[in-house]
Amino acid sequence: MKLGLCVFLYILLLQQPTSGVEVTVESPQTTLIGSSVLLPCTFRINNPPINSNFLAIFWNFGNIELLKYDNKGMTTNSKVSVNEQDFKNGVVSLSLHNVTISDEGTYTCLVIYSPDRQEKTVDLHVKASPVVKITKKALLQNHKNQIQCSITDFYPEKIKVTWLRNGSPLPIPTDMKEPQRNADGTYRVNSSLIITPTQDNLLIECKVEHESQTTPIKDSYTVIYGVPPTVQIFSSEIPEHKERVFVCELKGFYPEPVTVKWRQNGKRIESSGRNADGTFNKESFYRIHFSSQNQSADISCEVEHETLLSPIIKTQHIEYYSDHNKSSRLGLTVVLTIIATLAVICALLWYFVYKKKYFKRFVVSPIYRPEMWGEDRKITLYCMAFNCPKEVQVTWIVEDHDEQSNKKSYGGTVDEEKNLLSRDYTIKTDHSRVSGMHNVITAVIMTANLSDEKKKDIVCIFNCDGQTKWQTIVWNPMLLKPQIFHETPIKLSLCDSGDVLCSVNLMNFSPKDIRITWSSGVGHYQDLKTFKEIVTKNPQNMFDAESECRISVKLFNEPGFKVRVTWKHESMDNSETKEVSAADFPWRPQIGDIIIPDLIHSAEAKLQCTISGNFTDNLDVKWFRREPGQQELYLVSPSEKYKLPVMDVTRQEDRTYTCTASLIVTVSGRTDHGAEFICRVGHPSMERPLEKRTGELNVRGIHVFDVFFEYAQSHDLLTADVRVFPKQNIEVTWSRSKSEKSYETYPDSELINKYADIGGGINQLISQYKAKKSIQDHIKYFKVSVKLESMESPVEKIIVRKKGDYSIIDKAGEGLLPKSSIMECNGPPGCSDPPETTEKGEFVISEIRLSVIDPNFVNTFAARKDECHISSLK
Repeated sequence: MKLGLCVFLYILLLQQPTSGVEVTVESPQTTLIGSSVLLPCTFRINNPPINSNFLAIFWNFGNIELLKYDNKGMTTNSKVSVNEQDFKNGVVSLSLHNVTISDEGTYTCLVIYSPDRQEKTVDLHVKASPVVKITKKALLQNHKNQIQCSITDFYPEKIKVTWLRNGSPLPIPTDMKEPQRNADGTYRVNSSLIITPTQDNLLIECKVEHESQTTPIKDSYTVIYGVPPTVQIFSSEIPEHKERVFVCELKGFYPEPVTVKWRQNGKRIESSGRNADGTFNKESFYRIHFSSQNQSADISCEVEHETLLSPIIKTQHIEYYSDHNKSSRLGLTVVLTIIATLAVICALLWYFVYKKKYFKRFVVSPIYRPEMWGEDRKITLYCMAFNCPKEVQVTWIVEDHDEQSNKKSYGGTVDEEKNLLSRDYTIKTDHSRVSGMHNVITAVIMTANLSDEKKKDIVCIFNCDGQTKWQTIVWNPMLLKPQIFHETPIKLSLCDSGDVLCSVNLMNFSPKDIRITWSSGVGHYQDLKTFKEIVTKNPQNMFDAESECRISVKLFNEPGFKVRVTWKHESMDNSETKEVSAADFPWRPQIGDIIIPDLIHSAEAKLQCTISGNFTDNLDVKWFRREPGQQELYLVSPSEKYKLPVMDVTRQEDRTYTCTASLIVTVSGRTDHGAEFICRVGHPSMERPLEKRTGELNVRGIHVFDVFFEYAQSHDLLTADVRVFPKQNIEVTWSRSKSEKSYETYPDSELINKYADIGGGINQLISQYKAKKSIQDHIKYFKVSVKLESMESPVEKIIVRKKGDYSIIDKAGEGLLPKSSIMECNGPPGCSDPPETTEKGEFVISEIRLSVIDPNFVNTFAARKDECHISSLK
């Protein structure tokens, strides 16, 4: 036989169809997030028509099976659909609905037409169009301004942003950071532009180019110019007291929204106030109280306005020196109460001042009374008057509600205030002037006198250039409203019985009678039994109350479950309530790092995650897996590979629970190396689940250990394919025996070992042994052992030859040993028989036998005049 004919037959052999079914796909496919997409897949068979009894169809996305069809029926994932009627025409295309970023990847279409099969893959690319929005605000003409453009909800990450002015690109560099990932997998980014506008009718555009759209997306706005505020800070001291009132005045700004913050020595001391009355001036007040010791401070007013690149800060330095001859001092709590109500005062002040219809009218506000007494048993009442062309005179009158003759009248001048400090009533008055008009804020500070049970009429009289107006309220000195700690209104503690003890403390109220009730539920509340309630008289001759109830901790496992406490007192117009849910509990679960043991191929590994400090043992713990190189997470369920033992729960001395969740994995170097496991813990008390990650797993040991055989003319070839990770020395030994007890080791000289680095940090060793053929029907055992540096003991496989057939012995018994690939030839030295040559001295290949040892390798050969060998190409 000629060499040319041999090669022709070989090529013909390779070109012959390997399957009776041929699958065709169209890849890649592209779609937008939220849409539906068709993944085309068709097939044809050699001998139509299609018989559905021999047909099976599978669609898979990674390890997720989306569709399965065979002669028993069809099952599909909820996200996909197919037209089953098209199967008989060879159309098995898959429709994917409501596409998300996590759906991006490779889909496999597998068609089996028994006994043949073929699969093809379709790559799906998902895109999301960006949402572009410029923050529209007023700019300062001829000054530097910052404009921001937010680009959100786009995918993939690459994006180009261009700023335009009246249609022309701006060469000015922009500030844009790296895009940030959203929870749904899309991206967001902000681009900022610094610009100095000079012209009118200026159009600014933010243009975004993204592969999801064929044309750029723009947002634009026509610039409007604003005016920044003029800021002035001034203060006045309240005589005879360690108090000072600071006023931050803002004038002439446009547009209207503005924010004012106060700082003392650089530290924030009051939440921001915002004017919402449509006017263009604003004042913000702040009161400060000094201790008895000498004290100094820097008081700053910080103003934010949309025309400003950075806030305007005005600071005033003040010093206070104590005066031991002062007869009395205003308590700190009163000052704090005043501070807490200043926002309301300012809102009322500017509502009346700047409304045009009030500009020419003298206006008096109602008397404002805080709802809470201070710890020093003092309360402050406020009244304000506005738009007087001259300085306003103030008079306070306090009289018994039932007796008109017993009157007390106090003027609002500084001289009169000095004589009031030793009495039950203290008057403070602050004057201001805006746009030529006089304003006044006046306060009467009242000390609770529980020995005087009579109600009082309190009158505030204002005199403006001969015009008099007044406001009146009735005050009951014995009627003191209950106070509550606002930071922790309901205290919680755990009981030995497993209940939660809820308690509330109400303080400084009068008279004694008070009603406190407890209830619980989800939406609809049911009354609870009060466990304990105590009302006591405190040293200030006021009353305190403590109420408790107990409730099972298990009820808090229900989402939305709340406990409510309600109280009603004579001093209150309406009852008040406070609620607590699991989200308010002081016990917060803490999740520790996942304990990862050594990960050895084919061995079990136990991952452990400990959650401590929880008030209940009813936690929702789930394990997820992330495949190497992917972002999607897959829920781990019990299977042959995974075991999920029951959580180990222990109760600690502080009555909280510690739970240990475990995941037992049968490790595979092929699939687990580079993968990641996530332990996620949820409970109604958490705003969002807690989680810990293992990071990418590092599996070591033997990834592949396969044994094959091949019949040859003079011998049988046994082959061991060993692949290990990480790269390390591989030691393989072969031995034989006529029984399973005593083995004789083959010398290395009789073995053929070939090492290779096949990438990914994996070493491969192909070890071959030529077993002599036996004429007699003797049973013979062969053992191949693999020893690694990272392994304490070797891994072994036992092969038995019976009647010329080879089998492998494992736990399941004996199974036929698969054949490996080998090529034999009559050829040059090294071949067993003398070669046949042509007239040109070429060797003749008399026999070719090919089979597959590994689907990743295609075996070919090379034959030359001086050699005959096998080579493997990937």
